[in-house]
Amino acid sequence: MIKSVTITKQDYLDYSQFAVKRLCNPKNQKSSGFLKNMIIWFVLTATFMAVFQIKSISFSDFHWQSALITAVPFSIFLIAFLYNINKFKKLSVPNENGVMIGEKTIELQSDGINETNHLGSCFYKWEAIEAIEEHKGDLYIFVDKLLALIIPANSFASEAEKDELKAIVQKYV
Repeated sequence: MIKSVTITKQDYLDYSQFAVKRLCNPKNQKSSGFLKNMIIWFVLTATFMAVFQIKSISFSDFHWQSALITAVPFSIFLIAFLYNINKFKKLSVPNENGVMIGEKTIELQSDGINETNHLGSCFYKWEAIEAIEEHKGDLYIFVDKLLALIIPANSFASEAEKDELKAIVQKYV
């Protein structure tokens, strides 16, 4: 089976978001969600503080200046951290018409998958394929924990064509 695909910047961004979530929540490992962890830590913190609190503190005794001096550096650190995360996300997007984004041909052969674009080609034996996953109609053929061949949903003429490609890959995985 030969499939011609055009991967856009948005397709790559969707894939990278999915790949990070896949790494953080592996299917073979039970994982409690972020929100659940936050609630547990909040309850533990509140319990710890309540146990060691000797007397009630009224807001008239609260030292607002100390709270402000403590909160300002933390707020600056948090803003700088979020700014750098967003900057990193923008800088980590591959070049247009490069190896990852642009037009390419994916050929499923009896001995593996051959991916060809205008810069070259790459061949993956079937042993390299870890999984095939679908997200928002896009197919991702993972050749490693983070690296995958992206086949956007708009590359398929019908759902039957997508199912046929999935069946071929799953036969060898």
